[in-house]
Amino acid sequence: KKPTMPKDEPPAALNAHQRQINTAITFCEENKWFILAACLRHCWGNGFLDVFRKYFKDHAELFKGMTYGMAQNEHTLEQHACFTEYLQVYEDRLADYVENDPNGPRASISDFYSELSEAKATGYMDPGTQEFIHCLVASTDYDSFYSVMVREASKLAFAESQSKNSPPEMAEAKGSASTPSKGGKGTDDDDDDDDVKGYK
Repeated sequence: KKPTMPKDEPPAALNAHQRQINTAITFCEENKWFILAACLRHCWGNGFLDVFRKYFKDHAELFKGMTYGMAQNEHTLEQHACFTEYLQVYEDRLADYVENDPNGPRASISDFYSELSEAKATGYMDPGTQEFIHCLVASTDYDSFYSVMVREASKLAFAESQSKNSPPEMAEAKGSASTPSKGGKGTDDDDDDDDVKGYK
């Protein structure tokens, strides 16, 4: 009997997040934004955007009640200080990679900003590219940062209103539904884990 040769295992299927990243990288490369493409690989591969996401969420409270029109709002010192702090987070995390990292593009930061400006003016439909550009554009000027923070504050306000308007009996029902059944079905927490995996 001839020995059976081991079969090559097929490559692991990409999850939704990985497909989103690859689409965004391809989009940047097709537009010859090679510095952005390199940053995209670095950022998502190193949890870079998670830092930005957390910063936006942690400081969204400062921008609640503000509208998108810059001229229609009076901006507080706290909001401007928030932007200054964000700039420091951004520069510490990205600028050094662009200019100095041996595995990075080794480009000037001005070239990076040039690509970023062009990307900002270009239509992009996929969510991965959109989120990446939003995060980076927010670092370039206060107006862009303000728009991102107002959007995040709107999400926060909506989530809070949904929580307040949720009937007590629904909360109780949800609590009972989270108890594992004898059949071994998963809990609501399992769904939350899936959401987190898809979000990252």
